[in-house]
Amino acid sequence: MTPRAWLPAYLRAREREGRLLTDDLVAGLPDLPRAHPLRREWQARAASADRLLAYIRGLDRPLSIVDAGCGNGWLTASLADLPGTTVVGLDTNDVELRQALRVFRDRSNLSFAAGDLETMAGPAGPVDVVVLASVIQYVADLAVLLARLRGWLADDGELHILDSPIYRPADVAAAGDRSRTYYASIGVPEMADAYHHHTWDEFAPFSPTVLVAPHPTAGRFLRRLSGRVETPFPWLAIGREVPP
Repeated sequence: MTPRAWLPAYLRAREREGRLLTDDLVAGLPDLPRAHPLRREWQARAASADRLLAYIRGLDRPLSIVDAGCGNGWLTASLADLPGTTVVGLDTNDVELRQALRVFRDRSNLSFAAGDLETMAGPAGPVDVVVLASVIQYVADLAVLLARLRGWLADDGELHILDSPIYRPADVAAAGDRSRTYYASIGVPEMADAYHHHTWDEFAPFSPTVLVAPHPTAGRFLRRLSGRVETPFPWLAIGREVPP
């Protein structure tokens, strides 16, 4: 399925999961009210976003950033709050993109644009940072997308992948069964065809740096100790050039 073909199913699934939030809630993300059913999930997103923002702040230079697959724009806006950044959010999801424009239009260094990441023209100039947050599971040919986005980077630029599951090859079949069962349970079975289960092997040609590789058991232990909700997903960085 092309992105535009699966978008109606994606939006139906988002609505049934309660993920199409009001403007007021989006403006406050990643914080949600204590009683909200998605609060713990967003606490995990907050933990991964905090790490990303601290990393980018540590680069300590003016940066052009593309948030590829930005959705409602909450992370895009957080990136634009970093000093010296110019940030563009891209998405093919018109519904949440329009929301991002409404909610975050007051930032002069932030803009949003509609486009299919797999086919749209690249930026006019090289980009310092490209972010893919909770995106790769909706991409069929991951290698093609990674090669395309890496081509947008400046010589010392970085592509960051976070908030998405990455599987061992042996686990893909079971993950696919879980996705089919889940999407059938919420009445959007066709969405299972657009939800992809990528493996660590697919990243090998790009020589990624693994910045976070959470261990599920350790994560639960840390949560018991601190009460902090941690992301179960890895964080990878890919440079402009693959090392020899």
